[in-house]
Amino acid sequence: MSKRPDQRADATRCVHSGEERHGQAAPLTTPITQASVFVVPGVGGLRRYAEGDRELYLYSRYGNPTIGAAEQKIAELEGAEAAVVTSSGMAAETVAALVACQAGDEIVSMLDVYGGTVKLFEQVLARCGIKTRFIPYHDIRNASRYFSRKTRMLFLETPTNPTLRCVDVAALARLGHRHKACVVVDNTFATPILQKPLALGADIVIHSATKYLGGHSDLTAGVLAGSKKWMEAARQMMILTGGCLDPGCAYLLLRGLKTLEIRVERACRNAAQIAEALRRHPKVAHVYYPGFPPQRAQNRRSLGAPEADHEAHELARSQMKDFGMMVSFDIRDGGPAAERFINALKLWYLATSLGGVESTVSYPVLSSHIGLSTKQLRLLGVSPATIRLSVGIEDAGDLIDDLEQALACA
Repeated sequence: MSKRPDQRADATRCVHSGEERHGQAAPLTTPITQASVFVVPGVGGLRRYAEGDRELYLYSRYGNPTIGAAEQKIAELEGAEAAVVTSSGMAAETVAALVACQAGDEIVSMLDVYGGTVKLFEQVLARCGIKTRFIPYHDIRNASRYFSRKTRMLFLETPTNPTLRCVDVAALARLGHRHKACVVVDNTFATPILQKPLALGADIVIHSATKYLGGHSDLTAGVLAGSKKWMEAARQMMILTGGCLDPGCAYLLLRGLKTLEIRVERACRNAAQIAEALRRHPKVAHVYYPGFPPQRAQNRRSLGAPEADHEAHELARSQMKDFGMMVSFDIRDGGPAAERFINALKLWYLATSLGGVESTVSYPVLSSHIGLSTKQLRLLGVSPATIRLSVGIEDAGDLIDDLEQALACA
């Protein structure tokens, strides 16, 4: 007996969800519906749309068949009732915040989030009258004291960028719900292949689809997924703020999603080997990677490594399928050594994004976390010695050889 769509494995959903069409002469891939406006079948069609019938397409800012296919595929991968794609991950975050909050409300957010998220909360939402209280990682067990009667959203990211700290989504979601807050989780680093925040209690999951979901460094997109109630509100906010995705970009996103599971599997395997090689290297002071077993985390703590390591491993084991595709490390001798190392790489690309098939290196203090205060960087565990690796799908041995020759130059 054939399985229902909701019973299928993620590898099958990546290929088929949102694109099943077995009719005669049906295209095997979803066509790009390159149209800004659609013909309406009479006044009755307008009336149906006005009454809430979203099967009818009017205008591509409201909805488009190519975009709709991408939304359905991502929704099924995340185990969501619906999804809304946006023009970028930042657009998705903005939509989530404006759906959950209005002037006078407050957000509780981890401090350990993407640097652009911190700036969005501090510099943009504050102008809208929405205040954010940031929880440093070391105080996450006391998160309840950051909530108030005005709190309307709890924002989480796990694993974090760039130090790959992990937090207990289920426990924090319960806390957020006790305070009647919408719980939003940035799942960009884990992807729905490794982690499903909605199943852990989150209300909305978001991604920078520019990263792993697209997977080929050729598109910019974001997505929100959740219940129909939240996604209907998110779609209206996206429509009104204009953060819609282009159908051509949606086509690229669909193409990338089809290989998501196998890309994640290969990159996870590579990341584990690279993390182990870096851990043994004398010029590496510390490796941030949640895949190290507890006894190794204990050994590193004895050398003064962050206490987060052991907890990250246990949480990743409990709420993720694997330990992820990202590896970060602190190089000995600080910033000058980090710059020499990066400049000596031959195979790894220096790039300010992540999640593509190509392996890339990033320097957080001059990219993702530029502009953050010295205090914020210290709380995040980010310094001029910190280097972030986005591990791709190349041969692991080749990638390690290049890292080792660059370390020799550091």
